[in-house]
Amino acid sequence: MKKNRPYKYNSKNRLTPNSQTFPFKVNTIKKDVKTNLENTLTKLRIIEDIPDEEEKLDNSFLGGRNEKKSKKKETRLVDDEKKLEKVSFFKKLFLTISGVCCAILFLLFASKFVGQKISNLYHSARNRIVVLDKKKSNIIDDNYLFVGDFHTKNYDFKKHNLDYHYVNNGNTTFTTGQLLSNMKDMVYDYNPSIIFLELGILDLNSGISEDEIINNYGKIIDLIHNNRPNAVVFIESVYPINRDVDKFNDRVISSNINNDDITSFNKRLKSLAKDKKVEYLDMYSIMSDKNELNSDYTDDGVTLNSRGYKELNKEIVKLLG
Repeated sequence: MKKNRPYKYNSKNRLTPNSQTFPFKVNTIKKDVKTNLENTLTKLRIIEDIPDEEEKLDNSFLGGRNEKKSKKKETRLVDDEKKLEKVSFFKKLFLTISGVCCAILFLLFASKFVGQKISNLYHSARNRIVVLDKKKSNIIDDNYLFVGDFHTKNYDFKKHNLDYHYVNNGNTTFTTGQLLSNMKDMVYDYNPSIIFLELGILDLNSGISEDEIINNYGKIIDLIHNNRPNAVVFIESVYPINRDVDKFNDRVISSNINNDDITSFNKRLKSLAKDKKVEYLDMYSIMSDKNELNSDYTDDGVTLNSRGYKELNKEIVKLLG
């Protein structure tokens, strides 16, 4: 069964009561009736005076929360600033260390070229000895150093009128090993421009092998080149001996050594001079006669007499002239 609606719709009157459902009579509002708004305005005023419900709420806890958030935010900002400061510090430290390392590498690289040039100029300047005079200054370009055993020790430069600036640094018992252990006092301190080395016979007389003597000689030359690079080096050969003289000096040279030993050693010494690019002075050939020390140049078969030193001086003058 169809149920009756409590009201029905029509175009003229949207809500029309159904007489069956509503038996009571509905009073219609007259259009001409004036509406009294005074009571309504009064009620609105009363409503406006009612306090806002939100104002009654206790929101004090929100302040604490906001304060905590603010503190956390500030703490985070401080931590971030500290981290940034640390990063900045390590960055600056890294850049500083890198700069220092680069500077050191550059200096090491430059010193290989510039330092050697300065050193050469310095030694070149020291090699020139200035002699002061009242009227003028004379510059002597060369400073001669003679280092050796008894042959060098007994060389009297003044007697033979060797008119040069020289230093005689000979020792009657000098060997290559002794010179090698005392290069500063015996060579460097004199700052020579030309060096004469006359050593070896006492090494041979002591039973030292040729290999060891040649090795010592090589080290001596290398040290001179490194510390006095502008110096010219002359190696004198070992002088011959003469056992046929009446008074052979066996206190200096024992019977264990002969001229064949000396000749063999001189060949190796000459080869060393060539390898090291130094001068070789063959005094053995100049002083020998029939493979022995010329009897005119010696009184004891070992050391030189005045005629022998005169011959030596002649050869030195040729080289220095």
